[in-house]
Amino acid sequence: MKKFLDKYDFLIIGIIIFLYTILSFINLGSFTNPNTFINVNSNEEVLIELANETYLSKIKFFTGEKGKDYELLLSKDNIAYESSYNLKASAFSWGEEKIFESAKFLRIIPQENSSLGEIAFFNNSKEMIKIKKITINNKKVTSLTDEKETIPEQISYLNSSYFDEIYFARTAYEYANGLRAYEWTHPPLGKLIQSIPIKIFHKMAPFYYRLMGNIAGILMVFVMYLFGKKLFKKRIYATTSALLMAFDTFHFAQTRMGTVDSFLVLFIMLAFYFMYNFINKESEIRNLFLSGLFFALATSTKWIGLYAGFALAIIFFIHIIKNKRFSLQLILYGTIFFVIIPLLIYLGTYLIYPNVEWLNNFSIKEIFAQTIRMFNYHASLTETHFFSSPYYTWPISYKPVWYYSSDLNINMHAGITGVGNIIIWWFGIIGFFYLIYTLIKQKEKTAFFLVSAIAFTFLPFVFISRAMFLYHYFAIVPFIMLAVVYLLKTITEKIKNKVIIYTYLVFVVIFFIIYYPAISGIYMPKNYFEYIKIFPTWYF
Repeated sequence: MKKFLDKYDFLIIGIIIFLYTILSFINLGSFTNPNTFINVNSNEEVLIELANETYLSKIKFFTGEKGKDYELLLSKDNIAYESSYNLKASAFSWGEEKIFESAKFLRIIPQENSSLGEIAFFNNSKEMIKIKKITINNKKVTSLTDEKETIPEQISYLNSSYFDEIYFARTAYEYANGLRAYEWTHPPLGKLIQSIPIKIFHKMAPFYYRLMGNIAGILMVFVMYLFGKKLFKKRIYATTSALLMAFDTFHFAQTRMGTVDSFLVLFIMLAFYFMYNFINKESEIRNLFLSGLFFALATSTKWIGLYAGFALAIIFFIHIIKNKRFSLQLILYGTIFFVIIPLLIYLGTYLIYPNVEWLNNFSIKEIFAQTIRMFNYHASLTETHFFSSPYYTWPISYKPVWYYSSDLNINMHAGITGVGNIIIWWFGIIGFFYLIYTLIKQKEKTAFFLVSAIAFTFLPFVFISRAMFLYHYFAIVPFIMLAVVYLLKTITEKIKNKVIIYTYLVFVVIFFIIYYPAISGIYMPKNYFEYIKIFPTWYF
């Protein structure tokens, strides 16, 4: 019996993953940030006494898991505090404020209960000013000046959280340290996975809370190779599938960010992969179990996993009905693998970390109440967002999500935007409709599988009225890529020439290279980002 993957497959995917891994780890995030924090209540203040009265140019400060706004007051004699500044920073982020006046005493007053990790003042020569002492309620503290080596010259995404990291990375830190968890609107599993490096290395720095998501992004490239080989049988189509994932600009931007979407999409891909094995009659019970297991992991990460479950259920039932295999035994297995085990895993994630916000006692009743609170939160969410977008615009990546922006000076700009590689996404629309045509005309199994995966995972979004974002489409993108490969395979076999694949991949790579600055946060002339806009809604 011929092996599914041979040494040449491992060589090819090994090279792709090796190169992608190097690229994905470049500037992923800093290894060091302040790790000692002082909690300051809203009725307290931080009093800072400098060694001498000094002309200040700016302050840099780092906030912990409770990143709030602060008021900074300046005085020369600790009696009259005449100047006031507003300090703003999110959780686990560096903040900076220009000052330009003399002072010897400074008071930092939090607007709410907060946590601070490090404080530093600088003069016009960019030299750090010596601090004589810091007190909170007349008690001397040293943990706000004990990690000077972590103070960055330039504040950026490399050393600070951005976008939804202020929720997910913060909660991963709280999971790792046994604190009351802040983010409760999604199940715990993704944040538990994200917390593993923080727990192991005892460091709360961007590299560590982005690490597991990036690894998941790398694994997605490998799974795409498996999918391509399984669906299309030949190495060239498996290679093409993996390369589409590796060079998708949205995949690159999304998986390098410290959120949980990487795990969600990886688990969904694996659930469908093993379901395809099941309908292919390969070790049926084992593959059905694995499909159910990864469906459970996806649902315990984000509820979007349930939408994938809708598609999986349709594939399962149509398969067993069409093949006249509708039996009590299979229904029993399906119930165990896709209902009971997911429920147990879902409940188990709360058992691993029961200290979630609003969850007062670990019990089935409390977790059910928590789930109802989560549902009500999402169902009643009426807030709008500038970067939200309706579901029907997602396939063309009409309105990307602008995750991060920074100006180095009036000419140089950096940004991270979740924008799709339109050479893949737009061609994927054609691929999807070709799949439908093939399914109607030929009743072909692979076409049925991919149409079901795309259509029925996408369909639930049509009925959601709350604000949604392009990243909600992320779970469907792998199957759009496989639709592209399906179409390329058809064209290639018809013209009996692989040049169409090679040419197409060249354009995919060119798009990735052109838009790499917009997805990686590197500084470029501002005009560059204007030149590469396709729609006016593309912000970089």
